[in-house]
Amino acid sequence: MAQLSFKNIYKKYDQDTTIVKDFNLEVNDGEFIVLVGPSGCGKSTTLRMIAGLEGE
Repeated sequence: MAQLSFKNIYKKYDQDTTIVKDFNLEVNDGEFIVLVGPSGCGKSTTLRMIAGLEGE
């Protein structure tokens, strides 16, 4: 059984620009998730963090 868990995740591009703030997610084995929101809210950045493509 697999599980994906993120707790209190932040992503900042500089001191003044927080892209993702206090993100929490838990996905259990067999679950399907969808991220929805307006343009610029951090959906793609969040997916890149999950995939391991966003560095510090």
